[in-house]
Amino acid sequence: MDKTKRYPVNIVFSYLMLSSSWILFSDLAVEALSNDLQEHAFFQTFKGLVFIVMTSFLLWVLVKKNNRDLESANDLDSVTGLHSPSVFFRYLKKRLKSSDTSDRYILFLLDIDDFKTIADQIGFENTHAFLKDVARSIELPVEHQLLSSRVHSDGFASLIKLNDTEQIESHIALVHRRFSECAYRYDIAATCCIGAALFPSDGNNAKQLMASATHALGQAKKSKNAIEFHDPKLTELERHRQEMVLELRKAIDEKTLEVVFQPKYNIKSKLVVGVEVLSRWTHERYGVVSPEVFIALAEEHQFCRDLTMLVLEKTSHQLRTCGLLGKELNSVSVNISAVELNSVDDMDYLDNYLRRDPDFARLLCLEITETAILKDIDQCARAVQKLKKQGVSFSIDDFGVGYTSFSIFNKLDVDEIKVDRSYIKDLETNYRSRAITSGIIDIARGFGIHAVAEGVENAQQLAILETLNCEQAQGYYLGYPMPSQQLRESLTSETEPCSIA
Repeated sequence: MDKTKRYPVNIVFSYLMLSSSWILFSDLAVEALSNDLQEHAFFQTFKGLVFIVMTSFLLWVLVKKNNRDLESANDLDSVTGLHSPSVFFRYLKKRLKSSDTSDRYILFLLDIDDFKTIADQIGFENTHAFLKDVARSIELPVEHQLLSSRVHSDGFASLIKLNDTEQIESHIALVHRRFSECAYRYDIAATCCIGAALFPSDGNNAKQLMASATHALGQAKKSKNAIEFHDPKLTELERHRQEMVLELRKAIDEKTLEVVFQPKYNIKSKLVVGVEVLSRWTHERYGVVSPEVFIALAEEHQFCRDLTMLVLEKTSHQLRTCGLLGKELNSVSVNISAVELNSVDDMDYLDNYLRRDPDFARLLCLEITETAILKDIDQCARAVQKLKKQGVSFSIDDFGVGYTSFSIFNKLDVDEIKVDRSYIKDLETNYRSRAITSGIIDIARGFGIHAVAEGVENAQQLAILETLNCEQAQGYYLGYPMPSQQLRESLTSETEPCSIA
């Protein structure tokens, strides 16, 4: 029996038991108190009045509870659990009315494109589940309490207190990305539009702010899958960002991104023991785009896997063409994103790709970050174990800057850890950096794995690393990232590519 049917049954049963017990025991009590006829009548009247008072009080409690339940039910959207529109607008007015002019709020409206088509495609139950997921993607954890609502069938609203422009842009971009992830989970090509307005610049009360956000959403829906701010400057920044995403997608599809190779040296022998592969994007209009920028864009828009595949293909082809694969080089390191590492589908795709190129797989070392591992260490362990069967080795990149746990080494069979460059930078002047670096090197030695120092920029840093028994190093002092042909010339020339003695 469901809750709606069980609740009235419980009330009736409880009342029946209370009434029966009262009548039975009160009559026995009256008979025990007196045998006088007048007193008996008085007590009967008195117990009847008490019963009326008791049942009236019980009825009052039940009515109050029912009204409270009805109010609560009306306060929440039954599908998503978010605030109802009436509650949202009431709270919005109250929040903005009590705010100072120095406070900065952003109100954004999210609307799903072609919602009816999507609902018809996935069915009633899946549509409700999808809307719940979208609601969770909006309710992101932020420093200040947010206020969110499902304002109509496929529309959502949210008010957040955020301070600087970068924080606002990144939050809206994250909501947009999380929506795309929801659509990906349901295997649908769903997109959304977001319109945003800022308090107090775009409106100093609830009505004005909502009107500005609605106008921005209307502009966004003209092109679909877009983000528009009521502030033209922010809209222009977002439009530039979206254009860059399209250009990056084009660059990956047309394979115009390039790869370069930075040598890794054995510190004692002064010989190259491997290379780290780095991707480079030079655009005719944007110029040289930082990897931090375009890799983050690839992660946000779910084509990081395609970027990695392009890097692997170009690396394998270029090193094989130069005659370096498996001859001059015994290790080729490639970074892999947290998004891929924590995706079963992406890891299966990578596994199938490497099966077609076993010679390259045996030399490949995948560099993963601590933060990526800690998101789902069990999934990471399964991915590592699977790829290791093909000879792939693994390195933990930027070691020491995350929340390192020794359970990483207990669960993951890694071959190398790379000391983060932030410690190497201060190696000569900061005894704490030197102590941490020494500790990381000792950890690597204790687990029987390689320790690599990255970001070595001068002879003093290299000398200290040698005294600390660090095995390998890389950095601008040892060798800049270079194209494959230049790498081949450096490795096969009679003179050393750089003097590190």
